[in-house]
Amino acid sequence: MLCDVRLVAEDAKIQYAMVRRGVVPELASHVILPRVIGFSKAAELMLTGRMLSGAEAAELGLASRAVRADLVLIEALSLAADMVRIASPVALAVSKQLLWQGVTAGVDEMLSREGRVIGSIARMPDAVEGVTAFFERRDAVWSGSVNESADDLLEC
Repeated sequence: MLCDVRLVAEDAKIQYAMVRRGVVPELASHVILPRVIGFSKAAELMLTGRMLSGAEAAELGLASRAVRADLVLIEALSLAADMVRIASPVALAVSKQLLWQGVTAGVDEMLSREGRVIGSIARMPDAVEGVTAFFERRDAVWSGSVNESADDLLEC
């Protein structure tokens, strides 16, 4: 659940079996799972420990999508390669951070954060390159560095 995008085999067996073992789910499951699939569905999974398939996990929103078992790695690598090709690394890093901050932030707070970030990121070389590449109908060539830019943007 701590992954941003979750691909799963259709026939995978997924279970929050902890209560069946005398312990409780960890890794912020009590916060993240209800926010992802809703309180009632999360309660059912965590309180019963019942087994579900990868296909059902995708239907519930627990997984981003379910694919044939032999395609999981291929699909994951393809998705990652597509992200790297089409998106600025800085914009990806900042969006990832904002997504996770959004788990606990209110709408007004996030609107404010996004406004500050957009004001700064729009002046960066990758933003200029992205818009130029769009109008020139070509792939962008990204030059921004996550290490040099992302943390500064999030402190805006």
